[in-house]
Amino acid sequence: MSSLDSTAISRTHAPDLIPGYRLEKLVGSGGMGEVHKATQLSLNRTVAIKLLSQQLAQDESFVARFQKEAAALATLHHPNIVSIVDKGSTPTTYYLVMEFVDGASLRERMRASQEDPSETVRTMVQICRAIEYAHGRGVIHRDLKPENILFDDQAGGIPKVTDFGLASFLEDTSTRFALTSTHVAMGTLSYMAPEQKVDAKTADERADIFALGLIFYEMLVGELPAGSFDPPSRRKPGVDPRLDGIIARCIKQSPSDRYASVSDLLTDLQPLAPQYTTVRPGKLGKMQRLKLAVRRAVRVCLQVVATLLVLTAMGVLTWLYLLNQDKRVPMVPGAALTADLGPPSAQQMAGKVDTRGDERSASLGEGSDLPSLLVSGRVLDTKSRALIFPLVEDSQSRVGLARLDVVNLDGNVARLSARVSAEGPESTFVARLRATLFGPPPEPEAALLLVGSTGRYVALVYNGEGGPLRLDWSLGERRGSMLGFDSPPSPAELWLEVDEEGVLKAFAGSRRNEKRLIAEPLHLGPDWAAEFGDITPKPSFGCIEGTCRAENFSFQVERREVETEAVAAAPRPAPAPAKVAPAPAKRPATKASPPSKGKRSK
Repeated sequence: MSSLDSTAISRTHAPDLIPGYRLEKLVGSGGMGEVHKATQLSLNRTVAIKLLSQQLAQDESFVARFQKEAAALATLHHPNIVSIVDKGSTPTTYYLVMEFVDGASLRERMRASQEDPSETVRTMVQICRAIEYAHGRGVIHRDLKPENILFDDQAGGIPKVTDFGLASFLEDTSTRFALTSTHVAMGTLSYMAPEQKVDAKTADERADIFALGLIFYEMLVGELPAGSFDPPSRRKPGVDPRLDGIIARCIKQSPSDRYASVSDLLTDLQPLAPQYTTVRPGKLGKMQRLKLAVRRAVRVCLQVVATLLVLTAMGVLTWLYLLNQDKRVPMVPGAALTADLGPPSAQQMAGKVDTRGDERSASLGEGSDLPSLLVSGRVLDTKSRALIFPLVEDSQSRVGLARLDVVNLDGNVARLSARVSAEGPESTFVARLRATLFGPPPEPEAALLLVGSTGRYVALVYNGEGGPLRLDWSLGERRGSMLGFDSPPSPAELWLEVDEEGVLKAFAGSRRNEKRLIAEPLHLGPDWAAEFGDITPKPSFGCIEGTCRAENFSFQVERREVETEAVAAAPRPAPAPAKVAPAPAKRPATKASPPSKGKRSK
């Protein structure tokens, strides 16, 4: 490193210091160097360039830290993590090119104003998702603090974690990135876990959880906890008391007393975050529609040309052979399951049905009742007291749907649940050969659905091969799709729930007390059943490809009164005093005249 010139990094740099980039202005400086706003000349886009300071550029260990930050960022691709663009060196310095985040840091936001507690929870959930992703890729940040969390105004004000200069790699046992020494503390002291202050090298992901707890407390209260501190709900009005226990567990002194992972932290924190109604996309203008049409035409032309070239190279015989193959292409799950699958057939199955009173239910598998099912498409097997769509041959339908056909299952609160699994065919020689020639077939998918009139549905789709869970809906003009977290291993517990306010939520988990929310809820309104058309939505189970199985299939509805604001605000009558049994009379009870109910309540 002694070959570097002694040009001072702190002086004003020439705009063309970095080849291919033009430095615009200094936007920040820190212990490792400076950050400049710059323009990438080849793409004419704004980027951020971090320059290593002259003194540190001559220290091989700090250069290694600088290179390590680039290596850490290069492995991470997440919407809440600042991404890397390029890295390199000049005769005078080393540099790292990153995406430019045009918003303020979390520290600046906290100084400017105090956020609403519910919005603070939502922000912390996004930060935790970024750290959960980094830990899943084997990277520990080890220097989390408000200065290292930036808000991207162009992306709607989402938080982004940056500055992985002290990151360690969980699974890297080599010395390539081993920059911390035993019994050496590294990081920012105010946000450092106790074990990190003693020995940074042995600190694991629970050190990041400690820092997250401190940041969360500071966001809610406005200052860091010190000594015997009060919980956030006592310091600030409007803070949910349930957050007290979550934060207290994060900042336990012993790592074993904290959350074992950020995923466990999110399990407790995510249900407390505010949910928002999905907004329908706005209409496109004429110029926007024209641009989309041109792009689509160009894309189609290029695809056609590429296809013709490939087919010509393969020859006429191969072309004719491929035309006659039953190529299985992926489907949109919800639309495929509710399409016209032919006339349904009625089929009965053991179960329990209760259609009396305000709470009504129907379940399949056990019971003396015989609920009716309307089966379309594939054949349904119910011999093992479960709904099973067996694997089908190529000539048969790829899609199957079974709808529970029980009347008087209506109410303003509903819950549909089942234990679902989806499996593909066995890996045989013929299957591997077919996949080599024509590409792998679509993965099997199973779904829980609420099906109304033609084309109206809500479907929770499960991919047994580890793909993301998916919520599809088509309710007239309201339609869309949202992806959730990766599908849990088969079998998985799935739920579709609608409350009295018409908010539909989808959950998944191994057990009911561990279920996690999938994507954002759908706000359908108190009269949510009308969104499904002129018939009551039917609980259903669907299958695309492979073998699909549903156990403990259950549907409950309840007629619950919605309490309006006026009723909720009205004073409630004082409860009547408890009735006290009269003392035994000396004369026979038959001769006593019992007081009326009205007189006893006075």
